[in-house]
Amino acid sequence: MTDATATTFVLPAKLPWQGDAPGLPERAEPLDPTTVHIGPIAVPSEIREISQLGATLRGAVDVPLGAALSMELGTGQRVDAVVAWRGEQDVGVRFTRPIDVMALITRQLVAQPADRRQMPRVEVRAAAWLREDERFLPATIRNISAGGLQLEGDALPTVGEPVQVFLEGLGIPPGEVSWRHGRLAGIRFARELSWQAILPWVKELHAGRR
Repeated sequence: MTDATATTFVLPAKLPWQGDAPGLPERAEPLDPTTVHIGPIAVPSEIREISQLGATLRGAVDVPLGAALSMELGTGQRVDAVVAWRGEQDVGVRFTRPIDVMALITRQLVAQPADRRQMPRVEVRAAAWLREDERFLPATIRNISAGGLQLEGDALPTVGEPVQVFLEGLGIPPGEVSWRHGRLAGIRFARELSWQAILPWVKELHAGRR
C-alpha cells in the first residue's frame, strides 16, 4: 500500500490536457504507476492526469500518433486507448470508451494505509470566495487535495500571504499562498483536510448536485 501520489483525477468530462495552464510549478512527488500494453510489449509508465475520456502518461512510451494501446488502471481494469499527442516527457491518450473516475479515486484511497489516508489531487471547477480584510472576492477552485488547492481569480494575494477560502459545502482550513502564476495561485493548508470531508463533497460535485 502507498501514500497519495501527485496524479490528478479530472472530474469534468473533458480530455485531461484541455485547459491546462502552461508554466505551472512542476511537482516532484511520485505519480500513480501503470503498465502500457503495445501489442505484445508491456511498458511501465506513470499517470500524470486522468479523466473519464483520457490520460496524460509520463515515461518512455515510444509510440506514433494514432497508435492503439491499452493501459492498466488502479481498479484492475484494462482500457483501450489511442495516442492523441506526444511531448518530450508526456504522451496524451484518448480512451475508446469512458471510464469511472470516482472508482479510481476510491481505489486509491483504499490502497493507502488507513492511519494516514489522504485525498488525492482532484481537478474540479467550483465557485469560492476569498476573504481579504472585510471584503469577499469571487474566485474559482481548479483543484483540491488533502494539503491544498489551486485557485483562479483576479487580484490574488502574493506568495507568503495568509489566505482564507470559503466554499459551499466544505470547510476549508486557513492557508498560505505557496506560488503565483498570473490569475492562478497555489494555496497550502495550515492543516490537512481529511479525505472524509473532501470525498462526499467531490461526489456531490461529480453528480451535479453542487
